[in-house]
Amino acid sequence: MHEHELFLKEKEEIDMLLQNDCKIVSVKENLSGAFVSFQLADQTDEERITTLHLLTPDARIYLTNQLSTKKMEESRT
Repeated sequence: MHEHELFLKEKEEIDMLLQNDCKIVSVKENLSGAFVSFQLADQTDEERITTLHLLTPDARIYLTNQLSTKKMEESRT
């Protein structure tokens, strides 16, 4: 159950960043998980970058699905 709770926390953080119009500026994966750096869409200041460490595979899959859905919606308009 602990891993599921961790996934829910990571999912909530992903949703919050995407709802705040953050864009992904980098993704680095290693054996410790994925480090995803977000930046507000209208910001260029490097200090405004937020890095999220995704530990669970489910969170990485969720992020990929959210990005795919967003990309498909953008291509329709």
